[in-house]
Amino acid sequence: MTKIRDVEAWFLQHKLSAVRGPSIVDYDTREIVLIKVTDEEGAAGWGECYVVQGIGQMLEELAQTLPGVDPAAAARRWRSPWRIRVNPWATGGLSIALDDLRARQLGIPVHELYGGAVRERVRAYASSGGYFVGVDPGITWPQEVEEQIGLGYTAIKLRSGRYPPEHELPLLTKLRHETPAGVDLMVDGNAGYTFNQAVHVGEALGELGYAWFEEPLPQAGYVGYDRLAARLEIPLAGGEVMEGRWEANELLARGSFDIVQPDVGIIGGIGEVLFIAELAELHAIRCIPHAWGGPVLIAATLHAMSLLHDATRSPASLGPLIEVDSAENPFRDHALREPLTLVDGSLEVPPGPGLGVEVDEAWVKGHGRSLFRAGA
Repeated sequence: MTKIRDVEAWFLQHKLSAVRGPSIVDYDTREIVLIKVTDEEGAAGWGECYVVQGIGQMLEELAQTLPGVDPAAAARRWRSPWRIRVNPWATGGLSIALDDLRARQLGIPVHELYGGAVRERVRAYASSGGYFVGVDPGITWPQEVEEQIGLGYTAIKLRSGRYPPEHELPLLTKLRHETPAGVDLMVDGNAGYTFNQAVHVGEALGELGYAWFEEPLPQAGYVGYDRLAARLEIPLAGGEVMEGRWEANELLARGSFDIVQPDVGIIGGIGEVLFIAELAELHAIRCIPHAWGGPVLIAATLHAMSLLHDATRSPASLGPLIEVDSAENPFRDHALREPLTLVDGSLEVPPGPGLGVEVDEAWVKGHGRSLFRAGA
């Protein structure tokens, strides 16, 4: 294989037109980090990271070790005995870029690196950006659902927990009754509930036929999720901020989730998502990866989801779904030469070499800030 020549990264930030957020926080910007790994013949692979404290420094430290290395062996740099606890948020982005580069060098899609896709399309669900400050969800929720159905989505996830359950549950009841039966609705509590509130809301959502109830309790250690899962009939989803297979293994063994949601950009890359999906299958737990980012992360998640087995062979089982956020996201909409598009409620797994998407590097450089360049 041709060796790595250099690694570059850019920070991109977008100021939102309106402040919004889930139950416990408001935000007025969107940020991502895009990574480009180029080999000695000029072929390039792209990755994407979430923006967390120290991500630029960690990426640069790892990137400095990659020039002159075979892309197929690059992960050894952060699996060495000296880097046992390397930040998976950084290795996830680099792993995506290296997968993209290796597959392009071979002239194959990324999913073929892992055995080949079992599906060519993945049903998508629209994921709400959350509450608008000062606007009651009784106004925004019906508008969001109507808008996303109009765009072709057949599954929609709402954010709950900012207002008391006695205010929101009647609204969610009305919404479920007024939404066509063929449209699945889910609710994400985003750590907005106490344990007793989560039981109360989860029981009500289950009776209404919501498809799942996501992360209603705090995410730190996912404490109490096993007790909550045992109390609820509705599937309890969670695990998006898991940072390693050891944590996933413990949570799955405890029965913390009915649906586990590893994120390729947080857990350490596509291979780690697939490892956790295999663990989940042993526990008869569904794996529906989380995604809340730009186009490279979405493309990587699509390749990961193309490899996941259905929960059962029954057509009545809820199959894999790809999360597509409905908030302002110029990175997703403009950073690719040909944006990913929804067709009949699904996204196609990009069929070309690598991730199958082409990043518009001129747009990235025009809208981002260079973080570093490591190598020639």
